[in-house]
Amino acid sequence: MNQSSGYLMLDIMDAFGPMYDERALMAGFINPRNKKVDESIKIIKLAAYNRSSSIKRLLSWSLAFIKALWFIKTKYPKADLFLVSNPPFALFIPLFCNNPFRVLVYDVYPDAMVSYKLLKQDSWLAGWWRNTNKKVFAKATGIYTIGNGMKQLLAAYVEPSKIKVVPVWTDNEFLKPLPKATNPFIIQQQLENKFIVLYSGNLGKTQEVEVLVELAAKASDTSLFFLIIGGGNKFQLLSDKIQESGLNNIRLLPWQETDQLPYTLSAADIAVVSLGKEASLLSVPSKTFNYLSVGAPLLCIASPHSELATLVKEYGIGECFHSNEADRMLDFITHLTNDQNQMEAFRQRSLATSKLFSPANAIEFII
Repeated sequence: MNQSSGYLMLDIMDAFGPMYDERALMAGFINPRNKKVDESIKIIKLAAYNRSSSIKRLLSWSLAFIKALWFIKTKYPKADLFLVSNPPFALFIPLFCNNPFRVLVYDVYPDAMVSYKLLKQDSWLAGWWRNTNKKVFAKATGIYTIGNGMKQLLAAYVEPSKIKVVPVWTDNEFLKPLPKATNPFIIQQQLENKFIVLYSGNLGKTQEVEVLVELAAKASDTSLFFLIIGGGNKFQLLSDKIQESGLNNIRLLPWQETDQLPYTLSAADIAVVSLGKEASLLSVPSKTFNYLSVGAPLLCIASPHSELATLVKEYGIGECFHSNEADRMLDFITHLTNDQNQMEAFRQRSLATSKLFSPANAIEFII
């Protein structure tokens, strides 16, 4: 069960293929990108994740949970379960059935809700949820998460030795470097001669991407161009800021079609990853690894103590900054625009690192 399933989930389903005569994927939305869903996999449609408001988010989580639980109880009472913390309520399913199960934790709840001030630390609900986690994880036959920071959080609920870290991965067949002269997205946007700083992704409350407008205002190099692609709560805010600034070296675009992803991501000379301070231990965004596939150095807006900062430092694939360090960010960008040797070194390290985070990681869930 994974309410919003993509290439990662399909790779996991493929890894489980040799073990089972029948596989079913319960999901509200599936984005296979360049992959085909194996015809032998039965798709059970759940409510799609709706993040447009807190109420709609809660409702979509609840509906997906109820339908999944009904299917398990009525159709699959003896099936092995692989439950992803999307929706968060998915990990409550073992309270109502006796199926053997494994869990993959992308986000630790209620910790994430407490961090984002959606739930009080000392509330009755938070306490109940924490106790429930301990009961559920004690029964799981496998517990997986995507980073050491997440493992630290999970250690409050289960013995750390029972938690296996499996980093997310990218697909170097789907995403790869592409020369600007032959990139149809670059040509369409008339950016062939620009050095592009790209942010592509969710524009939610925790993404501190407004600093890109500030950077565009400070930049004096006419070849430098800032490109923001995505959607979310801050889209209109960013649109207003850009319009009010009168700048012509920054552009905001809505979400692009999935088949355009190889072209939009490969447009980046530098790729921006933003991680709110509340999520410093919680995750490394999957797009981080996708940027590596196209050879982009990373400019990360994140705590120096974050999982993301650790990754960037370990592999030498970029730099991390606080959101209030616009001048340091611009120095980093300007340095790379003027130092082709350093830029090429970053590119090669990004490409080399991408090969370490491949679909082969999915095998880690079955060994």
